[in-house]
Amino acid sequence: MSESEWDDYADDWDGNEDVRFYAQKAFDSLEHRVLPLVSDLSKLKVLDFGCGTGLLTEKLAPLCQQIVAIDTSGKMLEILSGKIRASGADNVVTLNVELNAESIEANPDLLCDFDLVLASSVCSFLPDYETALADLTSIMKPGACFVQWDWMEEMPAERIAHAFQGAGLGQHAIEEAFAMDAEDQSAPVIIGIGLF
Repeated sequence: MSESEWDDYADDWDGNEDVRFYAQKAFDSLEHRVLPLVSDLSKLKVLDFGCGTGLLTEKLAPLCQQIVAIDTSGKMLEILSGKIRASGADNVVTLNVELNAESIEANPDLLCDFDLVLASSVCSFLPDYETALADLTSIMKPGACFVQWDWMEEMPAERIAHAFQGAGLGQHAIEEAFAMDAEDQSAPVIIGIGLF
């Protein structure tokens, strides 16, 4: 999807019950499966990659030292920025850029050795997942943790494992995190947890 298509979804994004449920389930799995792996969360620098309107950023901002929330949708980031202003959070930076070697070099906020990188329902949309993962690990500090959530049907475990290996991430877990149920169907969501 192009950035303008994501802009089209921005106004109604937070009002979508399924979107809020997905974000809450992702955060729950982060709390139970990932946070025990990291040191003091209040001292961590976090990157929310493909943050959208910042549903995860909002939940993490009170808990960590700094969050850089990055997305290609300017409209999604406008909504997040409004929520940040309303909450009074002073530890969130938003960036409207596509992540690549050039944008990393051009943005000092991306050169801060992240402790935790999150990618919620974004990796399966990337035109080159493996290169993006390599770019992400280039801004992670040793011992950092990368976490992604994606629809299992679109992002099979084997693809995640292969990409983790190529990016130098040790595979901590690649498994079903939760499922989204609708009518008589269930759509499993995979979590990939890699340690750098």
